[in-house]
Amino acid sequence: MDSCLVDITIEFLAVAFHSILYYTSTYPESIFETKKKYNIVVYRSMHPELNQYIDLCLKSIAECLKTGQLKRLEFAITDNTYKSILKFIFDFDHMDFYDETADAYLIKTEQNLRAFCLKLATLSNKFTNLPQDGSFTIYIHTNESTAVAMASKPDLEDFPLVEMDDKYEDSDKILPIRRFSVRNCCIDTYIEFAK
Repeated sequence: MDSCLVDITIEFLAVAFHSILYYTSTYPESIFETKKKYNIVVYRSMHPELNQYIDLCLKSIAECLKTGQLKRLEFAITDNTYKSILKFIFDFDHMDFYDETADAYLIKTEQNLRAFCLKLATLSNKFTNLPQDGSFTIYIHTNESTAVAMASKPDLEDFPLVEMDDKYEDSDKILPIRRFSVRNCCIDTYIEFAK
């Protein structure tokens, strides 16, 4: 994926992550400020440590995108024992062939990113009864060689990836958000609720 499209995707994920934290009330509303993005109002944390953590995660995600080895992102809202309550899934499907003239000015892409944010806001009533002392975890699904290459990058040394077990629980309660493309990468977004 070229660097411009990596930047667009990372910028979108930053907006999505902050919005998820706001709409799930993982942190108090008072730490969020309103910003304008994609011609709508979005929320962004003002908490320096939280923003630093999200930025470091996004830096790792950008490395995976640059190599085309990002398969899935899971933004999991957890309880106080770090058990996932709901997961916001971003599945990445890299296409070999695409029409470069389609959406050359990224107008359709911006409309899709705006639609994702608006849909997330309308779904906020589904995020009730979440624990007050919850947290979140970001899972990056990539291959082993990309993880090893990232571990040897000096600018990522302070933020190592931790390999997770292959244990994965399927959910039978899934709520689709939106499927859209950013040039040659399709992103399928949905929410998985814990059983």
